[in-house]
Amino acid sequence: MSPVREHYNPVITKLLREHDRLPHDMVQERKSFQRQILFLMNTIKLEEFEQSFA
Repeated sequence: MSPVREHYNPVITKLLREHDRLPHDMVQERKSFQRQILFLMNTIKLEEFEQSFA
């Protein structure tokens, strides 16, 4: 696993757990967690892409 994944995976896992604890009727809150998770996943991909050229 890349160092950037090792750094962000615990954060993503925590956000996923919090998201899953929310009731389904809390749509805006759930979407907020989803956006944060997607942002972090994109950050990981960008970092790995940049490192592939280093």
